[in-house]
Amino acid sequence: MEVLVAADSLIYKTPDGKFWCKTIYGYNFWLRYLEVFERVSIVSRTHSVDYSEVTECLRVDGPNVRVLELPFMRGMKDYITNYFSFSKTAKKIAKEGDCAIIRLPSVVAAMVHKYYKRTGKPYALEIVADPHDAYASNKLAQLAYTKQLKNAALQANGVSYVTQFYLQSKYPSFSRLYGETDENFESYYSTINLSKSYFSLPKTFNNEKKQFTIVHTANSINNDMKGHDTLIKVLKQLREENYDVNIIFIGDGSKRKYYEQMAHENGVGDFVTFTGLLPSGEKVREFLLKGDIFVFPTKAEGLPRAIIEAMAVGLPVLSTPVNGIPELLPETNMFDPYDVNGFVNKLKFLFKNVSQLEEMSKENLNTAEKYVNEKLSIRRKNYYRKLRIVAEKLYETGGK
Repeated sequence: MEVLVAADSLIYKTPDGKFWCKTIYGYNFWLRYLEVFERVSIVSRTHSVDYSEVTECLRVDGPNVRVLELPFMRGMKDYITNYFSFSKTAKKIAKEGDCAIIRLPSVVAAMVHKYYKRTGKPYALEIVADPHDAYASNKLAQLAYTKQLKNAALQANGVSYVTQFYLQSKYPSFSRLYGETDENFESYYSTINLSKSYFSLPKTFNNEKKQFTIVHTANSINNDMKGHDTLIKVLKQLREENYDVNIIFIGDGSKRKYYEQMAHENGVGDFVTFTGLLPSGEKVREFLLKGDIFVFPTKAEGLPRAIIEAMAVGLPVLSTPVNGIPELLPETNMFDPYDVNGFVNKLKFLFKNVSQLEEMSKENLNTAEKYVNEKLSIRRKNYYRKLRIVAEKLYETGGK
């Protein structure tokens, strides 16, 4: 059985017809679907590039995993310009697959959903974020994709959420409102791929410690959603108050130079490091281990992998009370995304009371344990199996 998976992942295509990506969507990511289905067809935007541009990328396609290409676009202008070709291709692709898993919210997945639901074939959603926050900078898109997701959650056979409570309350599934059946079901699990070997011991701190390293992760630095600007202002204020602090920003993207310039303009350029794109989770882990605390002033999330990965290596974490983050952190460790003073005051307190950092480290390791592969994969596979059973029953009765 073949499952169609619509995801918002920009995939690069080299002249030899192979596919690559810069983030988590390498071949290993798609293996989770192959545990239940025989073949996976990924629906994604693709962009043709030269070999030199994929030297540090992950290979996407492989045995029983193929890519179904949608036209390349980036931003609302491209979407409007390419709407008709994009729509035509999405309509054609919707005929593929025996069933589908549609990862929302995204422009790509929303278009695939529009046509796939018309085929009568079963499909399920994986809701990975809240469009109300993800599209906050574009009110029209915010309204459209929030409404689309609410409707989609009621129309799909299955709905899974990366949160345990938050997204369910805003975008309830059919089964949540009217009861679960063989054809309508619900689950929750993070998209993180976290092995037990990723974990480290709780962090310890010397009472005389004076120098501290803050770490922050955003694989794609293409907008202001992950709070780089807030954290640079936090660093400026801390250093003005004679705290010996530096920041490691993990990730890369089109706004990296903008934030590098911002750091220099705020007088802290020498105390900020951008790692660039890291080729693997193990490399990310190496940089996380160099930090003393993870600070993530994000403006929109589902249930952020970045925070869970930081917790898994024992880092204390400060973040924001958006979307599913309150399911990970206590209220005392969350601040408004723009509350520079709030972050500064909390950090000053922690730097003076390192025993609190040690307690946070232990608590975070315990929280991260809930998200190891061995636990998440059980819920995930059960969810996929329910979709497969619906598809098999449909085709047994001649519904195809």
